Amino acid sequence: METSKFRLTAPYAIGLGVAAILYYYAQNIEYTPRPGSLGPAFWPKLAIGLMTVTCLFEIVRGLLGFKEQTQGVTETLEKEEESETPGTTYPWLLAGGILLVVAYAVLIDTLGFLLSTFFFLAIFMYLGRYRNHVAIWLTSLGITFAAALLFMRFAYVSLPRGTPPFDSVTDFIRMLVGG
Repeated sequence: METSKFRLTAPYAIGLGVAAILYYYAQNIEYTPRPGSLGPAFWPKLAIGLMTVTCLFEIVRGLLGFKEQTQGVTETLEKEEESETPGTTYPWLLAGGILLVVAYAVLIDTLGFLLSTFFFLAIFMYLGRYRNHVAIWLTSLGITFAAALLFMRFAYVSLPRGTPPFDSVTDFIRMLVGG
């Protein structure tokens, strides 16, 4: 195999290996099956399956030499490095983003998934220097309700409710989406 084909397919081969490992762990999710319910392993297996199909597709494209129509991950990164011009960096924003993710992980059990996600999204947009206040709060609200609808109504995933009094927010939203 020539070097360019190897460089095109190597990231996807690694992705395929990661998918195999993740599928192995998804197979070992223990739960008590309930009739009419998908179970907790369904959605992870579906995502892993899509990852596998994508990796296989890209490996075949790379091996067949469709380089002119697509770029591998390594070529894309090399082009970005070449085209980058030194600019302003914001290390404090990066540190703030990292602290925000840590705070989200710590507070999700107390505030509940929906309320902590709502505030995480809004704060993250402010941290990213976006300043359209109406758009920030409406986007946060819309994504939170979409997540509630997806997880509570369709996927039937048990989300952290939060501790009192924050659990009442989760109960209110559950009532709205019919979950």
